[in-house]
Amino acid sequence: MKYIITFLVCIVSATVIGQTTWKTFSHKNGFTILLPDYFNTGLLVAGGTLQYYSTELDDQIYVSIETGGKPEELQASFERDLQSDEITYKVIKPTWYVISGKQEGDIFYNKTIIKNGVLQYLRIRYPVKDKTIMDDIIPKIAASFK
Repeated sequence: MKYIITFLVCIVSATVIGQTTWKTFSHKNGFTILLPDYFNTGLLVAGGTLQYYSTELDDQIYVSIETGGKPEELQASFERDLQSDEITYKVIKPTWYVISGKQEGDIFYNKTIIKNGVLQYLRIRYPVKDKTIMDDIIPKIAASFK
């Protein structure tokens, strides 16, 4: 049974990694993002400032974009995001930053940009078991968020 489950996980991973169909999601808060077509628009909360995107691939994969904050708060936001368990990558520029690492056993990727005079936060969080899948798609997702 163990081998059957491992085989099925490999097949699903190979299918997802070979994914080439992407969808553009536009939002009234002024951002667009490309996501693989197995993502859907999820919950919109916090008065319309926090948009989640869901996938049936794994219900523990979280993709969200939050809108709010002044451009002069970029550095403070960067420093707050650095409070994670284990930072593996960080870079800050005048109009954006990226931080990735591990927190509470999951892998995370945070990209914050200044757009239209406000901060936009892309947050991706997923279990370590989904690392191969996510490593393949995060670069395109992150590049589309600008």
